[in-house]
Amino acid sequence: RAQEEYVPAYTGVTCLMGCANVPRIRGICFPSSATTKCHACYYPTRAPREGTDDDPGDYEQVFQIYFPSPVERPDTWRTLTPQEAKDECRDLAKKLRKDGWDEQFLKPLEHPTLTGVLRVGLRSREGLESWHVGGNVIGVGKNDEQDFEVDDTLKKVGRAVLLGDAAHPPVPYIGQGAMMAMEDAGTLSALLGHYCPIIKHNGDDGDTNTQPTVPDFSQFSKAMSVYESLRVSRTKTILGSSMQLGKTQQKRAESKLYNTWREWSIKAQVWAYGTLPVMRPGAAFDYRTVVEEALLAEDGGCNEGEIDRK
Repeated sequence: RAQEEYVPAYTGVTCLMGCANVPRIRGICFPSSATTKCHACYYPTRAPREGTDDDPGDYEQVFQIYFPSPVERPDTWRTLTPQEAKDECRDLAKKLRKDGWDEQFLKPLEHPTLTGVLRVGLRSREGLESWHVGGNVIGVGKNDEQDFEVDDTLKKVGRAVLLGDAAHPPVPYIGQGAMMAMEDAGTLSALLGHYCPIIKHNGDDGDTNTQPTVPDFSQFSKAMSVYESLRVSRTKTILGSSMQLGKTQQKRAESKLYNTWREWSIKAQVWAYGTLPVMRPGAAFDYRTVVEEALLAEDGGCNEGEIDRK
């Protein structure tokens, strides 16, 4: 495939983001503006523990405000200086105040502790179908009688495995990109530990410390097959939901009628489920259980506690 196919494309959206030490609004909030045609996401990243003194420094609120920007301007995508951040965020707060935004959403933009403000353009591409290259190493296996030397041709080919943004770059609307990467890492670690265990080679004196210890890559391809079967479809589902949520939020900003309907829909879903159902598939997931079930289906499973040890 041509290299251009793997380059993320500009989505037509830019994001202004930052944080300030202000009390949290509630969990996560998705306000939108029908006048400036922008929408936003606010969420707390720090709050004081229950029963402790209420110190403003114990709070932190993050904001991400998304603007439709058809013309790509990468020259403007950068971290703003403190003065630039102060001026731009205060001007934006004035516009949003005229739009009727609640003051709780404007407070972080005008707060003295405003920091970490940057402007970025959002890019995206489809996740890859194959996340690895290379295969098994000839001559290294569980049989100690096999030659310990690694084949020279395989040294040139090598092995590489992708995970996280390299395999499936997300758009940020659903806030689960980093979680997908951690699930990738946990799944990959567990599968490599199961299919490619460490081999200890005995020296002439019987001492295992005198010889290198290396993974047994004789089932590397098998590990990768299971890894991709578990992760490719899941990341596509979750990150596809993120893209859809972003489109929904932008539609709210462009249509007052749709926004009114969507507000009632969100309230009904939260009342019924405690959160938006689109968030549940990301949060209610245990990669260890999924790996254990996959290993059981593939080759009879793993030893008790093996996944936790990885």
